[in-house]
Amino acid sequence: MEISFLSGKKCVGLDIGSKSIKLVYLTPTGQKNFFLHNWQIINLPDEIVSSETLPEKREPVLIDTLKNIFSKNKNLPKKTASSISGTSVIIRPIKVPLLTKEELSKSISIEAEPYIPFSIKEVYLSFEIIGEILEEGVRKNEVIVVAAKKDIVDKHIDVLTQCGLVPKYIDVDIFAIERTLKYNYEIENENVCAVNIGANMTNVAIIENGVAKTCRDLPLGMFYILNEMKKLKQIEIEEILNYFKNDGLILTDEEKESYLSQNKKVELGISKDLVALLKEFSTELHKLIDFYYFQKGEQKPISKIFLSGGGCVIKNLALYFTSEFKIETEVVDPFKKITNADVVPIELRPFFAIAVGLAIKGYQNG
Repeated sequence: MEISFLSGKKCVGLDIGSKSIKLVYLTPTGQKNFFLHNWQIINLPDEIVSSETLPEKREPVLIDTLKNIFSKNKNLPKKTASSISGTSVIIRPIKVPLLTKEELSKSISIEAEPYIPFSIKEVYLSFEIIGEILEEGVRKNEVIVVAAKKDIVDKHIDVLTQCGLVPKYIDVDIFAIERTLKYNYEIENENVCAVNIGANMTNVAIIENGVAKTCRDLPLGMFYILNEMKKLKQIEIEEILNYFKNDGLILTDEEKESYLSQNKKVELGISKDLVALLKEFSTELHKLIDFYYFQKGEQKPISKIFLSGGGCVIKNLALYFTSEFKIETEVVDPFKKITNADVVPIELRPFFAIAVGLAIKGYQNG
């Protein structure tokens, strides 16, 4: 699913996050294989990370950073596939009359309007027909509709064009993650949950047979966790991050006893507070999963949770999710099936779930 503005091949996957910019440049080496030519992760200044940072303060920094990246990497294509997310993006599965894609493109604004909490004139609409269903004896199309506020999309495009870049696709974060999972983990015949913990936002989706139908963007992320922990412990964020990476979540009785025997009370305290902070995330995810089961029933169980994003720096986070939701949880490796990806450090790979999906999109049709 994309909001497409231009066509053509060979583009860079560009994930412009709150805390960092992730870039991936792939080229195909066969029908379903890709070669990694370039990858970058550039941290942005701390003073523009907060979700409350004004655009007029953030955008000049983004433009300077992007210009610098592309000036240092002359071989990178100027065409980009990038993405947006948040409250200005609405994703809805809807049921519409059985029409061709061409016919539906003429009437989608009328069909989608009841489901969009903005004026239909204020949004760009995109849709994808995902299947045919029978509802009360009437054949209908099931369609995923995306509505994105025009001012947000236009501003995003403006930043890219000011850098001399050509926006080929404007996608949505969760669809880029879906694409990464489909490529690397072959989830087309499963129902899975994707959780991408970013700096200011967590993208969550339940992906049914390869299609993200139930999606949420939660206004919680690592920036919130780190700052709350800083208030609780009165220590600097860099030190907290070191605890997260080296000790993380101390979950089993054996681990707790081991830490106690070594008098590591600070680590145990941080783990305990971290569990409490993660409850805010898990509560929202429980609601989403409960809603899914209310709609679908137990006959379509969620087989796995896939974790990605900056939150994956927390040691034992996957074990926490497995225990909390009683669903097997795995940290995503977006480069799992990509040639030449051994150059990317293992600990950084979960950060690239969106960027890889965007880079792959550049070689897909439509």
